[in-house]
Amino acid sequence: MPPAKAIVYTRYGEEKSVVMNPQDFHRLIPLDDAFADVAFDRIEMSELVLEAHRVEDTPEAPIEDPSRIKALLDL
Repeated sequence: MPPAKAIVYTRYGEEKSVVMNPQDFHRLIPLDDAFADVAFDRIEMSELVLEAHRVEDTPEAPIEDPSRIKALLDL
């Protein structure tokens, strides 16, 4: 298998395995480790952040007025 190529084996439309060049595999290990360090260090979310996400996910017209945003977040 040449570098930068992979073969994906599927069965009934589901990926079952991937075959890749060992050089690619060894190159991806440090990238995977670095990503895991970033992705799994969870950031604590304050109540304000949670409320901002809740308000942002509520379907309606976008709010761009700073005073209205502050009012929604009780600031």
